[in-house]
Amino acid sequence: MSLPKTGGRGAAVVMVCYDPVGNPTVYTNWCGAKNFSLSIDNEIQSEKVGDCEDWSAPVVTVKEYSGQNITATMEATWTSATHKETSAWALEQKKLPVRIHFPAAAVGEVEYYDGLAMLQNLTLGEIGSVEGNKITETINLDFDGSISVTAKA
Repeated sequence: MSLPKTGGRGAAVVMVCYDPVGNPTVYTNWCGAKNFSLSIDNEIQSEKVGDCEDWSAPVVTVKEYSGQNITATMEATWTSATHKETSAWALEQKKLPVRIHFPAAAVGEVEYYDGLAMLQNLTLGEIGSVEGNKITETINLDFDGSISVTAKA
């Protein structure tokens, strides 16, 4: 019997290159991340067509891939380590390289997803809360184009 290998904290790490012009190869772990979700949505165009020669044949639906939309959502605890960079990313409407790293990937498995992301929404919550002592962050990313996949060599 062989059990599946599952992942938890540290099995995937979200990283951002905050200075793509000055240090394009320096990625920083997104400190405070608690729940990161990546969504790849494929648009599909469909059209009903009929046979050109056999008019008695039933109409069929033909489908083709169209565009692709890649988004991500992250719930985090606010940290001073990334607050300045994350705020600048949102307020200055930057497009920054984001990397999702799978450090324990085996040879041939996905080691990195890389893409250029826009920070669509940054929400800071629990500010001044009397019931908790942590400020929360909710972040929504929208990738500009597709993401690339790098397999571990």
